Amino acid sequence: MSDTWAMPSGFPGLPPGQVQVWRLSTDRDPQAGLAVLSAEERQRAGRFRTDLLRARYVAAHAALRLLLGRTLDIPADRLRFRQNPWGKPELAEGDLRFNLSHSGPWAVMALARGIEVGVDVEMARHPPPLEVADIAYSAAERAALAGLSGPALTAAFYAVWTRKEALSKGIGRGFSFDFTGFTVSADPAERTSRPVLPPGLAGADWHLHDLPPIEDAAAAVAVPAAGAGVTAWRFEPGLWGL
Repeated sequence: MSDTWAMPSGFPGLPPGQVQVWRLSTDRDPQAGLAVLSAEERQRAGRFRTDLLRARYVAAHAALRLLLGRTLDIPADRLRFRQNPWGKPELAEGDLRFNLSHSGPWAVMALARGIEVGVDVEMARHPPPLEVADIAYSAAERAALAGLSGPALTAAFYAVWTRKEALSKGIGRGFSFDFTGFTVSADPAERTSRPVLPPGLAGADWHLHDLPPIEDAAAAVAVPAAGAGVTAWRFEPGLWGL
């Protein structure tokens, strides 16, 4: 995949087996986004304690609805969702799959037809919260971090975190999935990699792709197919009315 986020000249097509990932800055006026949210989503937005968190939630979920609606040629406010048995959101009908992640001012959204997809973005902290590695990283991942320090440690820590989260979300089993039971590459330079999965998932051909750079953040997408093309797009302010 490209190492930059492209600006679309029109709405890009999404053929079966391909993946789109969109990057969105969520620090924007929420009023336009509120119009496409469901009543339940607006109620959830109203429960945030600060205007900033509320605006970020609205922007991320409104952008997701607009992307799904344009892909399906359905008004964004008419989309209906459900959850799989482990709580992963999905559309009530059809083969279009999606995933959303947001952290700080950034949101990333992945769309795919006919295949599952998972995505994650994390704002980087310096130093990273190594207590997370103690409870969620495999022995091999912890060993890879053990000899690192400074920026190298931060880069490796977030490479592991975003890759593991993206894979977990793609598999769609929520917190029932044992994060210590599988291993991803801890090398930030290995931008496409394959995880070492437990026996129950050994037949799945999951691939992990690091996304193009995002300011002060790391991000990755997981797809269950070696040949799936991944394109990265910018969702800029004013695009399609948001």
